[in-house]
Amino acid sequence: MYKLALVKEACYQDLWTCDQKHGLKNLLNSTLMRIGPIGLLDIFEADFFILKTNKSVAAKKLRASQIHHLTEKDYDNIANTKYKLFNKSPNQIARNPKSINWSKYDIVISINFAVPIQIRKKYSNLVWVCLTGEGKFPIGVNNWDYFISHNCPSSPALDKTIIDMPYTLLSPNYLMDNFSKNSIKSGIYFEVNSINLIKNYDLKKSTIPLEFKKLKIPLKFHDGNTKTHLENLTNSKYFIKFGGRPIRGNSLIEAISGGCVCFLSYSDCYGKVNLPSFCYYSDLKELLEKINTLEANDDHRSKILIDQRDRLGEIIKNIDLQFKQAIVIKKNKKPQKSSLKNILLKKLSYLYYNLVIRVKTHKINQLDFLPPIYE
Repeated sequence: MYKLALVKEACYQDLWTCDQKHGLKNLLNSTLMRIGPIGLLDIFEADFFILKTNKSVAAKKLRASQIHHLTEKDYDNIANTKYKLFNKSPNQIARNPKSINWSKYDIVISINFAVPIQIRKKYSNLVWVCLTGEGKFPIGVNNWDYFISHNCPSSPALDKTIIDMPYTLLSPNYLMDNFSKNSIKSGIYFEVNSINLIKNYDLKKSTIPLEFKKLKIPLKFHDGNTKTHLENLTNSKYFIKFGGRPIRGNSLIEAISGGCVCFLSYSDCYGKVNLPSFCYYSDLKELLEKINTLEANDDHRSKILIDQRDRLGEIIKNIDLQFKQAIVIKKNKKPQKSSLKNILLKKLSYLYYNLVIRVKTHKINQLDFLPPIYE
């Protein structure tokens, strides 16, 4: 089995804010926003570190490209705020990157440019993977082997520079096994971008169709609180995406792990989450019919839950196979010396970016790409 590490900067505006030694449940409960790739620690037995904030120009550029409204002062505040679970700030437990024995790892996944280039150059035999916070990639970088796509892999095939993995990664039963408090599940939990109870959320408030209320089952909504979110996932029967913007599918992975049957329209998810055909609906009438069908037939609901979990299991297997391929490729890769060709390619990458964002094709989504960021 290969050895994997996941790292984030102390200033990162998301994910866990305590030490891994406190256990995965506490780690998840300490998150600033999303559940995230806790499956890397649970399934792949990765080590997790918070690192001192990378103050390099390149790291600052990448942070600014992912979240536009946060300033470096905001990031300093995030790093130095004491969070209530253990009354410590990320900065207090953050490690100097030089203090970590990187040689014990085969793959390091860094959220944004958390690991300085000097470290990546020194341990150049490792597979260095960058997981950008919001899934936008610089079109040119140095000393990174792969980016994480934020999409689910549909096969074990490994792209030349991309590993397919969703931002939220969970084993099929993780949330039910660790956070369920009640064996009886009931009601509908609405996806956060559909309808929610969060104040000042950037969403046009939707009115709940009366037809949902006529089902006479509990209706639940995201209130922005992680504890309530986990409770809703593990005690609801159905997780419904109804209106609102399209999503990558991270919440669908959470819902599967929480034991919910997922429902969404055909165009609601662009992150390549593959669900059973029963989970898709064309209109409100069909959605209500499917809910009523499952309310009347619990065996049918159980079969869909098994199918969903099996599909999530296949996603995890494909990620594992991509990791293994990346390690083999890196071991067999010959060191490249700086050449005129590489210098020209670096300079041409800026031209390439300008072409990419101007030329519309069926293959490239221009919104995924950023100008080159070299260190």
